[in-house]
Amino acid sequence: MALRPIIACLPTSLTAGQKRSAAPRFSIHVATHSEPPHLVIRTLRALLDQDWPSGGFKIVVMDNNTDDPALWEPVERFCTAHSDRITFLHQMGVSGAKAGALNIALEHTDADATHVVTVDADYVVSRDFLSHAAEALHRTGADYVQFPQSYVATTIAAPGVDAELEEYFRTNAAAADEAEAVLLTGTLCVISKPALVSVGGWSGATTTEDADLGVRLCHAGFTGRFINRVVGKGLLPLSLRDLEKQRYRWCSGNVQTLLRHGRTILTPAGDFDLHKRLVILTQLTAWFSLALVPFALLTVWLLTGQGHTAAATLAAVAILLALCDIVSRVVARGMRDGQALPVILHALACRIALAPQSAKATFDALTGCRLKFVVTDKSGGKGAGSLSACHLMVFLTALLLLLGVQPTEPLIHAALLVLLLPLPAALLTDRSLRAYRATIALPKKEVSA
Repeated sequence: MALRPIIACLPTSLTAGQKRSAAPRFSIHVATHSEPPHLVIRTLRALLDQDWPSGGFKIVVMDNNTDDPALWEPVERFCTAHSDRITFLHQMGVSGAKAGALNIALEHTDADATHVVTVDADYVVSRDFLSHAAEALHRTGADYVQFPQSYVATTIAAPGVDAELEEYFRTNAAAADEAEAVLLTGTLCVISKPALVSVGGWSGATTTEDADLGVRLCHAGFTGRFINRVVGKGLLPLSLRDLEKQRYRWCSGNVQTLLRHGRTILTPAGDFDLHKRLVILTQLTAWFSLALVPFALLTVWLLTGQGHTAAATLAAVAILLALCDIVSRVVARGMRDGQALPVILHALACRIALAPQSAKATFDALTGCRLKFVVTDKSGGKGAGSLSACHLMVFLTALLLLLGVQPTEPLIHAALLVLLLPLPAALLTDRSLRAYRATIALPKKEVSA
């Protein structure tokens, strides 16, 4: 039987003195790789400024495989100045990407720590983050809790991109909370240290080590809750190319996790009941898409003159259903949440723009392609504003088929029109991210601080 942590009681009515003696002790882990140093230092400043007893938390910064000293040495100097509260580690040759770095951080966790907290290098948390974490652990009795990912300056620029990303938490995570089977999303998660250790720590077997850990925690009998409170904000991907890379990793990594733990998820065991298995499946398949298969088949059939067969019609129906699924997820949820119509439409455009990457990621993971963990660029200097070849390929293929083959079957014609949508949607999303990148651009004096 899995080891159950003893979570200290922390009623909100406790006095400050009582709270110090009853509170959990947090070990905050920040894994970094080739991050802009000013962003990491800003994150660490916010963590040091927590409205929480200074003896009740320590920070471990694990910089892995960063070969440019100009990126990690400024962070090391900052950590050295706060060595009583921050442990800085820099190692090369770390395997397992973020999972490997977090396991090293776990090895350097104080023995008296009760919970491990993960915070991404670009996230600035609120002063009451740890207080809310402790309260949530006490109130829910959960072994781990996950707060939503949120992003700075999205009301000014790129609100649609923010809404598209938030849809996962408003839908999948919220539903999983009822089953106490929330999967982790990598940052702003608080995990019982005994629970984390008992399932073997983090695994680099998939590119979404967070979801993989969540599945293993649930199967071991630990409970996870979603706490719908914004306690920290990070940066959106600064270009469409980076947003696509992020979605590719999320989707392909979750499919990897599903394949790796498929038998565990689908086979009843202990208190891993049907409801839990279903909400885990919905979380892992949130961006799942098989649309690449009917697109490829329809293209081949049309080019070979077999476009009027029942199979070609079925392929067209599959493409149309994929669009219906996107609309139902994004638009319906946005309307239920009272979002403004322009925000809903921009969120819909963002989901459509990312659909080709979701389809490719699903196909690659299912066919066993070698996947690589890619860190989202925070500098905005790599591939900023560039469209991927995937959008152009889909658009040109659909356009040439419409003009060249001129299908008469209404469903096939409609499917080809749908395939024209990702490119304009990508252009709209790219424009939003350009505006966002300009909005959050930091002055040089702040960068050098």
